[in-house]
Amino acid sequence: MSFKYKLVLFDADGTLFDFDASEKEAFKKTCEHFEIYQNVDLLHKQYEIINRAIWRDFELNKISSTELRVERFRRFFSSAELHLNAADFSEAYLINLSKGNKLIEGAESVVKLLYGKCELALVTNGLADVQIPRFGESVLAKYFDHIFISDLIGHAKPHPEFFKQVFLRLPFKNSAIIVGDNLLSDIKGGNDFRIDTCWFNQNKCTNKSGIIPTYEISDLSELVDLLS
Repeated sequence: MSFKYKLVLFDADGTLFDFDASEKEAFKKTCEHFEIYQNVDLLHKQYEIINRAIWRDFELNKISSTELRVERFRRFFSSAELHLNAADFSEAYLINLSKGNKLIEGAESVVKLLYGKCELALVTNGLADVQIPRFGESVLAKYFDHIFISDLIGHAKPHPEFFKQVFLRLPFKNSAIIVGDNLLSDIKGGNDFRIDTCWFNQNKCTNKSGIIPTYEISDLSELVDLLS
C-alpha cells in the first residue's frame, strides 16, 4: 500500500494518547498524596476549566511553559480555596502525569500500518519532562524517530515558528499532513503553514470556529483509507 503523503505529523494528546484518562488519574493520585480525599471529581472539573484556559493562553503566546506549570495551580487553589503550595503540587502532578501513556483506540494499529511507508513525527504542545518519559515508555515509541515538543522549541502550535522548526529537520512541506484533535493548535497551525490538515473529531463536535480542515475523521481507522 502506498500513501499520498511523505510525512504525517501526529498530534499526541487527544489524537494518539488518551490524555483525558491519564490526566484525571494523575490529578487523583496527586490529591491523595496531599491528603485530599473529598470532592476530588468536583475539584478536577474545576481544575480542568482553569487548565484549558491557561493552555489556550500558552498557544497564543500569552504565557510561557515555565509560568504555566505553577500558575495553573495557583489559580486553581485560589478558586477552590485550598491552602497548598502550588509549586510542590505541580511537581508531584507532573511526575504522575509522565507515567500516563494510555492510547486512544486504534492508535497503534494505524501508526503500525503507516510505519515504513512515510515519515512519522509527533508534534506536541507539552512539557518536555512529561512528554519524553511518556512517549519513551509507550508502545508507539518504536514507530517514531522524530518528536517535536513546544517546550523545547520555544514556541507552541499554532505559531509558525513551531512548524518552521519541524520542516527544517524534515523537508517534506510539499507532501505533509498534520493530524490532530485541536482546531486551533493543529488545524489552524497547519492551515497557516499551508500544509494539509486532518481534524480528528472523535466526539463528532460541531465546528463553529471558522477553522476549516482539509479532512475530518471521527475514528482513527478512517485515516489509512484517507491517506492511501
